[in-house]
Amino acid sequence: MNNFVRSGSLSGFSELVRELGQEPERLLRETGLSQAVMHSPDLYIPYVAMAELLELAAVRCNAPDFGVRLGNRQGLEVLGALGSCLCIQATVGDAMQLLQRNMDFHAHGLLWEINTSASHFEIDLRFAFALEVNCDQLNALTLAVFAQGIRQLHNVDLLPLEVGLQIPRPANTQAYEDVLGGTVRYDQPINRMSYPATLLEQPVAVEQRWRNHLTLQWRTGWQRLAPNNLARQVESAIDALLPTGECNLAMVAKLVEMHPRSLQQRLQTQNSSFAHTLKSARLRLAKHHLTSSTIDLTTLALNLGFADLTAFSRAFKQWTGMSPRKWRQQADAP
Repeated sequence: MNNFVRSGSLSGFSELVRELGQEPERLLRETGLSQAVMHSPDLYIPYVAMAELLELAAVRCNAPDFGVRLGNRQGLEVLGALGSCLCIQATVGDAMQLLQRNMDFHAHGLLWEINTSASHFEIDLRFAFALEVNCDQLNALTLAVFAQGIRQLHNVDLLPLEVGLQIPRPANTQAYEDVLGGTVRYDQPINRMSYPATLLEQPVAVEQRWRNHLTLQWRTGWQRLAPNNLARQVESAIDALLPTGECNLAMVAKLVEMHPRSLQQRLQTQNSSFAHTLKSARLRLAKHHLTSSTIDLTTLALNLGFADLTAFSRAFKQWTGMSPRKWRQQADAP
């Protein structure tokens, strides 16, 4: 599974499919996905399978605009705890930089960059596996989610200045124009959205109801699986904060809305601690990426919050008895 995405990216899928008269469970089976992905937002699923699922849904539901319609129902919440992290950044530009640093852990295989000029900035998007599978629905979904997320961050009904989509021009463009704005161009060489450059300097101003919704969603997601398990909620927050370089007790406590001292005390009552939970999260993520992805070791080390590859290798060997490189070689062995 070289390219993967969090199952939270399918938020709202089941509801939309049912509204359109089909059974989401059947579509999941046909693309080899477990129904568990509809109940836990933090599972990793093959990105190619998600693209296939969206294409299948568009056909079975007779909805050529399925991807953009699903994207219109999503937003920052598909990012889990990372969505809450974006809400506490100072400016929209800071939030976008944070998202860039974290995206590889949320969606490995989505390649995107921001290009700025004096008047506007552009977000370019493409998929590393686009030659393997039809990504038309995934393209539309992803741009719609970006547009929704930016609107949520700035708390205004702001549409992109212009949007370019790699998909062929659909017979009915209404849904695309409603969600992405009036100036949507099709059959473009790359997926692209442009906004005024001044937006990057604007303060993050997320409505309180959205902040509450985001926090409640990812915290209750863990509670459904492990009721009253604060350590699992803390681990989810750690997952989001690790690549930012700001994964510390104070920041995690802020995300779970507790005082740092109270958080430590609560963890102790569950026979845990912040240090133990941090180690557990790092080890779990390290094993997953070493086994299931081709991410280079230096990037992995930085995304896990280590200062450099040497520090990561030392810690990983202390935890497992072997180096990260050796662990990957062993996992790749037939």
